Amino acid sequence: MSTNVWPDTPEDMAALAARLQYSDEEVELPPTPGPEGIMVSRSLKMPLELDKRIKDAATARGITQSMLMRQLLEMGLAALELDHPISLGDAIKALTSLPKTA
Repeated sequence: MSTNVWPDTPEDMAALAARLQYSDEEVELPPTPGPEGIMVSRSLKMPLELDKRIKDAATARGITQSMLMRQLLEMGLAALELDHPISLGDAIKALTSLPKTA
């Protein structure tokens, strides 16, 4: 049995288990995977057109769709936590109703 291959048979698994050594000594844990820590997968349903827009926007920025969605979620949460956001449509209506200055 190679030490780089997971055991295929009960006998190989028993041989592996026999080689394990247990102790109460502290060990250094391996670093957390990825630059952003442990990632959690979520299933998300969205309209086809929104999916296409996300793909296009991610491609234009040279990042993955997952990275773009994480960035958008972060911005959205920051807006919710730090402000009282209004819709873009409401903002445009409010701005266009302001008197024009010279």
